Amino acid sequence: MTRFGKMLHRKDGQVLLIVVLVMIIALTVGLSIISRSITSLRTSTEEAASQKALAAAEAGVEQALKTGLDIREKQFGVGNITYQTGVEEVTGGNIVLNGGNPVLKDDGIDLWLSDYSTDSNNLYANPIGGNMQIVWGDPSKTDCAATGNNAPSAIEIMIIYNKASPTIRRFAFDPCSTRRTNNNFSAPTVTGTDITYSNGVGQTTLSFAYRTPNINLVSGGNAIIARITPLYADAIMGALKNGGANFPSQGRIVTSTGTANNEGTKRTIQVFQGYPKIPTEFFPYTIFSP
Repeated sequence: MTRFGKMLHRKDGQVLLIVVLVMIIALTVGLSIISRSITSLRTSTEEAASQKALAAAEAGVEQALKTGLDIREKQFGVGNITYQTGVEEVTGGNIVLNGGNPVLKDDGIDLWLSDYSTDSNNLYANPIGGNMQIVWGDPSKTDCAATGNNAPSAIEIMIIYNKASPTIRRFAFDPCSTRRTNNNFSAPTVTGTDITYSNGVGQTTLSFAYRTPNINLVSGGNAIIARITPLYADAIMGALKNGGANFPSQGRIVTSTGTANNEGTKRTIQVFQGYPKIPTEFFPYTIFSP
């Protein structure tokens, strides 16, 4: 091979190497673009399915609130979109309040100690008697030096006794000794208390940090309703019954699960439907009427 031929052969080898490098770079860029496109498409598909499942779950809640019945499976719209709901009455010896959701501070929730009825003649019938204890507080939030909703809450309990001639009793408990020096509240029992309850589709357990002593529900007449108000911070709360009858119905927990794309995507919504709240003015001033 002449010297000129050797130079051409060397250049052919360089060109081949450059072509191979260009092909590798182009292939890498192409695969990256394809992968990103596939990921974007998958994300868009999952988001669309999630929105459909959420819409189905919301429809299930509406139907359950309207009918008060479990709906095991029902088609929603077109395609493979369904929802199912569970409805659980909140009643028994140990119950959670507000469906296990936090009660906002200074707001309060009613605890029925007699039967609720839309008929004023049957309202406040069958008081349960006995004693009760209120439990509250997240066990992971017991630092009294914390602020806001990271701090432990105190609670105020106002109970109306005797439908014919109503009287009111107040109880207040605060787990923080530094606050008790100013508010003169009582100290609760600091102990872990668990309440397991049905949420309509399964069992759920909530743990509480604090517990009141027994509160008599027949002192000076039968207790018919209580207002429990968290102070300083929001609080999850529950009630334990000792003696007498169990707590009457406090409302219903509705749990609805929407499913899209053959059970590939699910969204669940849980709603607590309580009874109409007694006007706040009735409690501080002991004004009471059926």
